[in-house]
Amino acid sequence: MYSEWASLQDEIQCDKANQSVLHKFPTPVGTTVATSVVRHIAVSLSITANSQEPCQLDSDKEVKWAMEVLCYGLGLPLTELDTIKECVNVYCNWLTACMPPSPNQPPIPPPIRDDPDPYIQDMIHHLLNLFVPRPGSDVDSVRKQAVFCHRVLRQIQAIAKESTILSRESWETLLKFLLAANDSLLSPPLEKDDAGMSSYDIGDQLCERVLSVLFEIWLLTCHKCFPSPSLWKTFRGMCISWRHHESLVVQWHKVNQALTAHVLSFTQGPDYPKLTLADDEAQLIPTAMTYDCIAQCWFRFLHIIQNPVDLCRPEIIGKTHKFMQAAMNSDTLIDPTQHECLQKLPVIFYKAMKGVSVMVNAFLGIPQTQNKYDEQLISSSSSNSKLTMPPTPPGQRKSSRPMSVFSSSNKGSSKPANTSVAVPKSNTPMMSSLIFYEPRQSLAPTRPKCDSILHLFGAWLFDAALARVKFHNCHRIVPDQGSIHSDRRSSSLTDSRRNSVTMDYHSDSALVCDNTYEMGRAEALGTLCRIFCAHKTGETILPVYYSRFYLAMYYGLQTSEEYLSGQVLASVLFNSCDILRVDLDGVLMLLPHILDAIQLVLNDLPNKYKSETNSTIEFRNVDLQKACINLLLTTLCLPLHFKDLTIRDIVSSTDTEVQLITFISLKKKIIDLIIGALRISSDSTNTQMLLGGLMLLVEDMAVCEAAEQTTFQPHDISQESENQVFSDNSQSSLKTSSSESSFKEGSYHRLGHQASDTDSAHGLFGEAVTLICHRLLSQWKTDLNSALAAMEILAGLAKLVISPPNLLMCKCTVKWICEFIVQQCNRPAPAHSKDLHSTIVAAFRCLSLWLVEHSRLLYDKECLHVVLEVVELGISGSKSQKSEIQSVLLKDTKIAPSVQKLERSKSVPSILYKTFSVRFAKQTSFESNRASDPPKYKQDKQRQPASKRVQEAAEGLLTCIIQHVGAFPPPCGPESLFSLLDEKSLLKYTKGNSCLPEHGSPFRYYVLENAIVVGLLEQPLGNIEDLLPTVTALIRGPFGRHAWVMQLRHSPRIKRGSSKSHLSDPDRPMPVENVGTHHSVKPRNFPESVDKVTATKAEKSIPTLESLVTDEKCPELNKLKSFIEKQDQFESQIGQKKQQEVKSMPFPNQDTECKPPKITEEFQAARLFLSHYGFLSLEALKEQSNTSLPPSLVTLDTTNPGLTNDLEMLDTITARDNDTVHVFYVKSGQRLAQDILRNVGSQRGIQGQFLEFLHSLGWPVDVQKHAGWTGHISTSWKISQPEDIQENAPRVGTGGSIYDGQQQVLYWADVSSEVAFIVPSLDNFHRLQNDGDKSPQLSVSTPSEGPGGTKPTTLSLERPLTEPRNKTMESPSSPHDAPAFRTRRFGRPSAVTIGPDTKIFVVWLENFEDHENFPTGDLLPMTSTGLEQYTATSSSSMRQDKDIFLIYIHALQNGLFRIHMEGNTGKISMAIPLVDGMVVSRRTLGSMVRQTAINIGRRKRLESDSYQPPHVRRKIKIQEIVDKYHLKMTESEFYTALFQDVHK
Repeated sequence: MYSEWASLQDEIQCDKANQSVLHKFPTPVGTTVATSVVRHIAVSLSITANSQEPCQLDSDKEVKWAMEVLCYGLGLPLTELDTIKECVNVYCNWLTACMPPSPNQPPIPPPIRDDPDPYIQDMIHHLLNLFVPRPGSDVDSVRKQAVFCHRVLRQIQAIAKESTILSRESWETLLKFLLAANDSLLSPPLEKDDAGMSSYDIGDQLCERVLSVLFEIWLLTCHKCFPSPSLWKTFRGMCISWRHHESLVVQWHKVNQALTAHVLSFTQGPDYPKLTLADDEAQLIPTAMTYDCIAQCWFRFLHIIQNPVDLCRPEIIGKTHKFMQAAMNSDTLIDPTQHECLQKLPVIFYKAMKGVSVMVNAFLGIPQTQNKYDEQLISSSSSNSKLTMPPTPPGQRKSSRPMSVFSSSNKGSSKPANTSVAVPKSNTPMMSSLIFYEPRQSLAPTRPKCDSILHLFGAWLFDAALARVKFHNCHRIVPDQGSIHSDRRSSSLTDSRRNSVTMDYHSDSALVCDNTYEMGRAEALGTLCRIFCAHKTGETILPVYYSRFYLAMYYGLQTSEEYLSGQVLASVLFNSCDILRVDLDGVLMLLPHILDAIQLVLNDLPNKYKSETNSTIEFRNVDLQKACINLLLTTLCLPLHFKDLTIRDIVSSTDTEVQLITFISLKKKIIDLIIGALRISSDSTNTQMLLGGLMLLVEDMAVCEAAEQTTFQPHDISQESENQVFSDNSQSSLKTSSSESSFKEGSYHRLGHQASDTDSAHGLFGEAVTLICHRLLSQWKTDLNSALAAMEILAGLAKLVISPPNLLMCKCTVKWICEFIVQQCNRPAPAHSKDLHSTIVAAFRCLSLWLVEHSRLLYDKECLHVVLEVVELGISGSKSQKSEIQSVLLKDTKIAPSVQKLERSKSVPSILYKTFSVRFAKQTSFESNRASDPPKYKQDKQRQPASKRVQEAAEGLLTCIIQHVGAFPPPCGPESLFSLLDEKSLLKYTKGNSCLPEHGSPFRYYVLENAIVVGLLEQPLGNIEDLLPTVTALIRGPFGRHAWVMQLRHSPRIKRGSSKSHLSDPDRPMPVENVGTHHSVKPRNFPESVDKVTATKAEKSIPTLESLVTDEKCPELNKLKSFIEKQDQFESQIGQKKQQEVKSMPFPNQDTECKPPKITEEFQAARLFLSHYGFLSLEALKEQSNTSLPPSLVTLDTTNPGLTNDLEMLDTITARDNDTVHVFYVKSGQRLAQDILRNVGSQRGIQGQFLEFLHSLGWPVDVQKHAGWTGHISTSWKISQPEDIQENAPRVGTGGSIYDGQQQVLYWADVSSEVAFIVPSLDNFHRLQNDGDKSPQLSVSTPSEGPGGTKPTTLSLERPLTEPRNKTMESPSSPHDAPAFRTRRFGRPSAVTIGPDTKIFVVWLENFEDHENFPTGDLLPMTSTGLEQYTATSSSSMRQDKDIFLIYIHALQNGLFRIHMEGNTGKISMAIPLVDGMVVSRRTLGSMVRQTAINIGRRKRLESDSYQPPHVRRKIKIQEIVDKYHLKMTESEFYTALFQDVHK
């Protein structure tokens, strides 16, 4: 830079301008003259207290004579402090002549006042004598000399700032004076005499001050009178002699930082991240300095100390003239490089590299904050004056413990006496604390290219990153006679840039790895990592920089004891988290070494230093582990992605054996790393990251094996045994309670014994599930986020298709989840909180997914029993019968024998031994009932659930078991758990097709138990031909809508023939002609023996008729007898005639034959249904006296038109949680919302991977025909009618805009969740601008007007499910206002969904840096779902950023995908399995994004206080319907109404 200019260093060092004529006289003479003259001059200036006659200096000759005396006086010994002080006072006052006059200015000689410039130059030369060290002076005198120097420096600062008359010669004189003063103070090495006092203590006391004044005034000179190149070269050359002073590097860093901040402000613009400056740094740069001047100063000051890497080379720093002179004058010091003051070089080197790091961070746009460990280092280096010096020189010393950064232990360090230095060793606890993890900061999008930064700082950083490193033979180059050291110290930037790619390292093969300078090396290599990790998409870096960087990384990642440096390794791991996800060319050659370093931190070190419990060390280890996990998450998919591709060996050469490593060979190591780290992880965040990575590993392996159609045959479990376990018939299931195989293969003792299991998805699945359940039951049960993450991973694992199915492990997993629920519910009352209950709710949800996905588990009797016991525990708060484990532990108060007994019981999983022993050791009291006691029936138990939320979750699981296990997806598809039939659909198929709702609904509506609405249609449907009692029931309950058609049958159905024949008259049998012998027997009223009995008088007590008839009555009696005879004859004739007629008529006689009654064709089916099912009783109709609840059976007023609308609103409350994910495609450089929405309009210009990703999220559905969630409330959960469907031609050739919610959406659903994936397009944007928001405006009650508005935040078991009964009830016949709304298309009314309004965006980035400029706020109106107005943050102005979660996806050049996640998580952290920074494969991208989106919604719902599960909202809505439309009737009125026909 200054090669063509001469240096002024010799001129300054040999300058005699500070010599006085008195120096030619003997010292006593000069001292006497100076003392007398100076006193009189001081008196003349009224400085001293004794006023005498002032001395008149009126001529130039007189002034110069006096200045000669003053010049000599400034150089007097410190025994003449008074004279020196007066000389300083005189000159300081005379120097004010060049400053603006002030009122209290002392008298100044007229020659100086008239023309101060030449006198100022002479005085500045003379003042140099004050800064000359006085050997042999006492401490107090040296301190007073320092005070005088401080005053002179302050005066010079004031002149430089305020003077306006200084000439260029004066400015140069001022700079030369400061250079000479610094050189005289800073050039000599610090030495200590026998008394322990430094002969050059003045240099120690003035070092920082004199350097700060030099740099400050130099900057002022650049502004007012830019120094010549010769002065710059002199400044740069003299700094070489001062580099053993820490203050030089500190001041260099301050000036560079201040100049860099100004350079960035005018080169990068005002919006570029500001470099934070301290107050003193901000005042260094004059405000009026031009941009050109700042740029020139910045570049020149950057190279003012030449190559800062020389600070790690004592052989260079100690070869200055002063060091050589000190070595020659010393009796003990032979080599100047062994001087004791050079022991500070490690800290100085570190601070120099830290300064370079700060500037690099500024260019990258990383905000710089003061590191607390830097402050510790500064304070320690300034305060510790008696720290032990190592016995060997820095250049030949190896750290006794390379991994001291990971531990505070300092065992075995030798401390020889009589040596001390102000720098701690690299293996002391303080030095171990220097590596501090700072969270990754976002980089500036407009940052310079990596090559530009490397052109500036690469030469230093590459050299520093390999400082004092022992190299392999293939990397060592022996320098020629023309040593590269001299070239490296060249002042030319071109040389520096050329040498940045030159190898110059120690050629001595016997040199051991020197970790003395590992702090600075660590800072340099960490800075290089940040530079390369700042690589932009599509950016190119010179290959020579790649090669140098990878070489430095190779040695920084070494884990062998011979090459290991703990500080460097930690710095690399902290700063290279992004190195494998920024598309660096050839970076994968570092993969084996990266994995070795991760293994050292995650697995080896925790075991090696597990006894150390220092909290600071533990905190630091957690952060280091977090960095390693971040790096590990980028390697998970590489083995299966590249498979047999060979990784180049970075140390291979022609004379070394090539070590072939393939990617697939690293799969086992990666799996062991993540499983091993998960076993010992204690930090919640690290645990969640590891769980997400484990899920990615298992799923990627399972999908890959399925694609390759490879099936793993486990060697430890036979397929036959698995089939035997679950080959359940309707008669009985396998009794696994005494089977050893039930838990043997799934227990935790398999971990680490069968390593080959993890080579397949089958084995890894079992290993992962076992490990997660073990940690969940032992450590994670008290950590909310870890427990939720474990449940999310278990839910994801339940959906994986593993071949062959690991059914035994599935059974164990279900039991472990049940045991987790039992443990949480049985915790002491003080431990119960919202967080605890959230984990229980999540466990119930996870359990339902496992049972639905593996429905064969419930065929096992033991598994079914365990699940139902947990359901009972969740609903009632206790079990009806103790389990086997509890009963065993009850028999003995000593836990250990009980555990041993459990171990002998083969029916108990071994993983639960410790869990139960710990739990029951603390809990010594149980309920009174034992396992042998009879069970307590449900109706006899008092319900005391852990909380209402837990009870609701258990009810949901029970309903899932009954309705969906083994029956999902239903026949209508997974998009709806409801029946797709409603009143309107059913009435179309009734006989006659004349029942229209406007004519009055033919349905009878009843409410059962205040929870189920039953709509009964008594008219049979058109497809029913049998004349049987038929009722069509629409059953609406908390868990859905179901349609049933029921017939009352008295005979079985047959496959053939009409069932009508079973109800027709079978006729009597045909007569038989041969009826046998007919016997005419006259019947008798009494037996024949009666006639033989002798009559008695009593029998003759009643007289005969003849005895009573007189003669007068005899004719009448005879006449009556004749009438009787005639009548008898007549009747006999008629009888005979009739008998003859009957005999002549055919058989049977149609008139007299007995026939069955005619079959009834009209029935009161509703009455029969209620009666036969036990709902109809007098008790069910009575009002309950002690509660406000309605009767068990309630009739609804069907004449009220509002009932239909409320039922439709009830139908819009789905039985599942729903989420909406909006997907955007961002091309490179796009920032406007319209441009982003326009991308998906055409397939051209869209990456093909994006369309493949879209179709992996879900399946396309037609919005008009879809019965599930569509992304907007106005088109969701409807039953499509043919007249409502509009046939529109599908759009073709789009880039995904067809799924914008107008025609189609992408949909996915399981038994508990449904998700709509929408790709907003420009049509949505235009429609929003033209029509405004088309969200349905529902007229609903506020939380204060009706039930269900809010959810209590307390843990009370009572929930206000109904309105207060004292509220005035409307009459059943009064008109109700139906909800008024306007829909986007179909006009479906919908119910309000109360809960968090969470927005989830998935953004596909062509250029990863565009995530910094993604217009979230502009695109937010395009993501309306119609539910925003019913949540706590209904308006967009009230929406907070924490409600928006963004998942960014960037396709890497190697075919993998980088994930970046944003969103404020609050108390519950970000959901998994996706983790920020993870790299996923093409196979698993869609599934992982979908799972993460669902889990985000679930976590936000768990965190929300206003959220209520769907079945609870449905129950509340049913209760609202009861309150509105309850038709109050007496028992008699109710029964009367049952027998009345409804309108048909």
